[in-house]
Amino acid sequence: MRQVYEMPQRCEIKVETVGNDEKPFSIYEQHADIMVKGSREIRFGHKINLASGRSSMMAGCEVLSGNPPDSSPFQPVTDRVMDNCGTVPRDGITDGGHASRENMKYARDKVIANIVFNKTVGSLKNTVSGKNMETRLKKWRSGMEAVISNFKRGYDMFRCYWKGKEHFAQKVFWSVIAYHIRVMTAKVLKLI
Repeated sequence: MRQVYEMPQRCEIKVETVGNDEKPFSIYEQHADIMVKGSREIRFGHKINLASGRSSMMAGCEVLSGNPPDSSPFQPVTDRVMDNCGTVPRDGITDGGHASRENMKYARDKVIANIVFNKTVGSLKNTVSGKNMETRLKKWRSGMEAVISNFKRGYDMFRCYWKGKEHFAQKVFWSVIAYHIRVMTAKVLKLI
C-alpha cells in the first residue's frame, strides 16, 4: 500500500518520472505487467515464450519477467532448445517480433541453415536455401499458430486464477505437460 500512496506523490507533487518497473499496476497481483495498451482495453499479464518442432510438442517454454521487446528472448530460447534437444536445428522460423539483425547474425553463427522471420524489418532478408523453402517454412509457421491456439484454448491459458507469479508459472508448465500427454496419446491412438 505504501507504493500505491507514494506513486501519486512522486508523479504529481515531486514531478518525477517513474519507470514502469516501479509502478504498481495491481495491488492484488503485483507481479502483473501491462501487455497491451493504447486505444484498446488495457490488458495485464505475462509473456510466455514457446518453442516447438515438427512433432507439435513444446521444445521450450519460458515465462518472461516484465514486458521485454519481442526480439530479446530469441537467443536464450534458441540456446535452450539446442541444449534440450542436443542438436542445432536445421530450420528456424519465428514470429515477426523476433526479427532483428542481431538475431539473424546469432542464428547464422549457430549455423542454422534456413532462418525465416514471419515479418522482416527494413532491409533485413530471410536466409533460406530457396524460395520454396521459405514458403514451406511460412506455411509451417501458420500451422504452429494452430498449435499455440490449441494450447491456449484447451488449457484455459487466456486467464489464470492461480495467485502469484510462481503459481502462474506452475499453471503454464503443468499445462505444457498435459498438452504433451494429449499429443502423445493422439499419436498412439493413430497406431491402434
